[in-house]
Amino acid sequence: MTLEQARHRSSMVSFLRLAFTAGAAISAGIMIGHLTANAVSASPSSIERLTGDQVVTMVNPRFTGRDVAGRAFVITADTAQRRMGGGEKIDLKNPELISEDGTRVAAPAGLYNQDDQTLDLYEDVEVESAKGYTFRSTSAKMFIQEGRVEGIDPLSGSGPLGDVRSDTYEIVDEGDRVLLSGRVEMTIVPGEQAEDDAGADEDTGNEERGGEE
Repeated sequence: MTLEQARHRSSMVSFLRLAFTAGAAISAGIMIGHLTANAVSASPSSIERLTGDQVVTMVNPRFTGRDVAGRAFVITADTAQRRMGGGEKIDLKNPELISEDGTRVAAPAGLYNQDDQTLDLYEDVEVESAKGYTFRSTSAKMFIQEGRVEGIDPLSGSGPLGDVRSDTYEIVDEGDRVLLSGRVEMTIVPGEQAEDDAGADEDTGNEERGGEE
């Protein structure tokens, strides 16, 4: 190889190195620019924000607490929707409340207010008390801390003592008492105690007749 050829080859190698370096720099610049553009487009200032009319949905929510007497309760539902800027009001689908003593209240729809500790129930409301009574109505308002239920719609129910119906109602003392108002209809079915008393009276009567004989 002559000196001129050696110089020509050295110049070519230097050019190729410069070209490769420039290409790498350009590729890196394009990549960095693309990543930066994505980061800017995903910045909080450009994220779509929820309006006051939109909701955040929770699946299978569970709320727990205690009333003023210290009794525990739990509220579950299929879904819960809290409105943006709506405070502590939560719309529930298929809510169910179960208290420590076994009382159960359920409905297809409800509104839970965590501030006031109230639960408004709508449509087909069902109350099963620990005493063995089952009540149904189209609406109910539960004051959870007080263990009280109010209803301004007609109530129908049944239990150990019989069947009952009323225009409005109030369930107090954790279901121990039911206050009925308006047009009240009640059918009392004699229980086992009444049957035992009747059997005792019959036995007494037989003994008395035997004594007379």
